[in-house]
Amino acid sequence: MMNMAPSTSVRPEGRGKRVTGTIRLRLAVAFVLGAVWALASSGGAAAATPCSSSVAGGDWPVYGHDAANTRTQPDEHGIGPSAVPGLKAAWVFSTGSNAADNSGFTSTPIVYRGCVFAGSANGYVYALDATSGHVVWQRQLDVFNSGAGGAITGAGVVDGPGIVFLVSGPKGPYAVDLDRTTGAVIWKTAPYATGAGTLTQASPLTNASPIIANGLVVAGYSAPEGQNSGSGGFALINAGSGKIVKVTPTIPPADQAKGYGGGGLWSTPAFDPASGYLYWGAGNPYSKQMEHPYTNAILKIDIDPSRATFGQIVASYKGNVDQYSETLQELSHTPACVASDNPSVPSTFDDPVCGQLDLDFGASANLFTLSNGTQMVGDLQKSGVYHVARTDTMKPAWTALIGGTCFPCNTASTAFYNNSVYAVGEPEDSLFSLDRDAGKANWVSPVGDGPHYESVSAANGVVWTVDNAGNLDAFDASSGQPLAHRPLAADASAPVPNLTSSGVAIAEHGVFVAAGGLGYSTSTGYLIAYRPGS
Repeated sequence: MMNMAPSTSVRPEGRGKRVTGTIRLRLAVAFVLGAVWALASSGGAAAATPCSSSVAGGDWPVYGHDAANTRTQPDEHGIGPSAVPGLKAAWVFSTGSNAADNSGFTSTPIVYRGCVFAGSANGYVYALDATSGHVVWQRQLDVFNSGAGGAITGAGVVDGPGIVFLVSGPKGPYAVDLDRTTGAVIWKTAPYATGAGTLTQASPLTNASPIIANGLVVAGYSAPEGQNSGSGGFALINAGSGKIVKVTPTIPPADQAKGYGGGGLWSTPAFDPASGYLYWGAGNPYSKQMEHPYTNAILKIDIDPSRATFGQIVASYKGNVDQYSETLQELSHTPACVASDNPSVPSTFDDPVCGQLDLDFGASANLFTLSNGTQMVGDLQKSGVYHVARTDTMKPAWTALIGGTCFPCNTASTAFYNNSVYAVGEPEDSLFSLDRDAGKANWVSPVGDGPHYESVSAANGVVWTVDNAGNLDAFDASSGQPLAHRPLAADASAPVPNLTSSGVAIAEHGVFVAAGGLGYSTSTGYLIAYRPGS
C-alpha cells in the first residue's frame, strides 16, 4: 500500500497502442495545465521533487548522525539553551491516521533534504514533509512481528537516491532500499540470516539500524532469545545492487558446535573511514554455562575489501561477563545450573540459577579522540559501566560506573559532544556528562523516568532525550541544568506512552522527536517537529 504525491504532468504510455488526435489534444492540454500549476505553486519556478532539496541547518542521515555515532548536529547554531523554552510544535503526525498501522516508532527519525523518514513497528515506512508534516508517501513492507519493538526497530540510512531499512521478515531479516521521493523499491535482499538454533526453528530478527560504509550496507541480526547455541551476526550488502556480499556470525560455527551462543548485534556500529574498521557492541551469551569472548564485548570488524580479513572480527574488548564479575561467574558451574542447562527446555529469559544478568552492549558505540589525539571507542553496557578502549589495540583505557545492573537498564545510546560523553545511567535515571580523557563526571542531572531506553542527542549547547514518561527533555550541555521537561501529550492532544528506544534528531533548524510504544507491545506512534516560535 502506498500513497503517492500528486503528479504535475501526464504522460501517455502509448507503447504498442494507437493514440487518437482527440486524446493527444487532451493530453497536451493536461500537460500545459499541469506545468502552469507547478509554476504557480512554486512562485514561477519548477516544483521541487519532494525529499530532494538541500535545507539549511544540517541533515540527520543515519541513526547516530555520522559514521562515528556522535549523535551530534554541528550545523545547528540557533536552537541553543536560551531558545529551548520558546520552541513550539510545528506539526504532529500520528500512525493513528493509518488504520492499518497504528503502531509505535522505536528509533531516531531520519531527516534529509526536507523530509522526515521513520519505520513503524508494524512495518510501515513514512516519508513526511519536514516543514508541514504532510505525508509524501507511505509503504507497507513484508514483515513478521518477531522482535522486541516490532518489525522495524531501527532507523533508516540515506543511500544516494534511496533510504535503506532493516526489517524482520517472515523468513528472517532483510534489507530494502526505497526511493526517497516516491517510496518505490530500488532493491530488496533475500533474508540475510536464516539459520536457527537448536531449540526452535524461529527465524533470526533484527533490532539494528544500518549504516553505509565502503559502499556496503552493514546490517546486524540476532537469534531469538532462548536459542542456546544460536548466534547473532552481521551482513555486508552491496549498497548499489542489494547483493549480499558476506554474512558473518558473531560466534564462529566451530564454536557454536561446542555450545557457545548469543552475541546478538542489536545496535548500530561506529565506523572509521580512515582505517576501514567498524566497532560494534555485542550481546550476551545465550548458553547458560559458556561465555564466548565475542559476547558482552565490543567487536572490531574489518570491512576493507582489499584485506584478507575482510568481513571478519579481528579483535575485541571484553566487558563485564554475564554474571557481572569473574567471582559470580562461578554460579554457572554449580550443580543447580548444570541441571537447568537443558537444551530441550526453552529459556526465554536469563536463568538466575546460573547467575545470568543479560549484560548486553545494547547501546551504540561512539568513536572519539582523547586530548592527545588517541582514537577511542566507547560503549555503554547493561552492567551500568561505560567502557572505553583504544581502537588500535582494543586494550582498556578507562571505565565509568554510571548505573547498576538490571535486565532493562543502560541500553540508551550515548552522545559525544564538546569533548564529553553524555549517557543516561540506571536505575538512578540520571544523565551523566563524562570527561573524554578519564571518564570523570563533569555533572549529573536527574531524568527520573524509570528504565530509560531512549537515546541521547546533542547540538549547540543542548543535550536532548525523550523519556519513558512521554516527555521531551533538554539539558544545558555545560552545566546539566534542566531546560525543558515537556509532555508530548500536550502537543499530541493524546497520551504518548513511550517505553521504547525512540530518539531525537536535530536537523534543518528543528528538533524532531519520535515516540510511541509500550514495552514489547506497541501503541500509537508519534512524530513531532519543534521549531523556534512556530
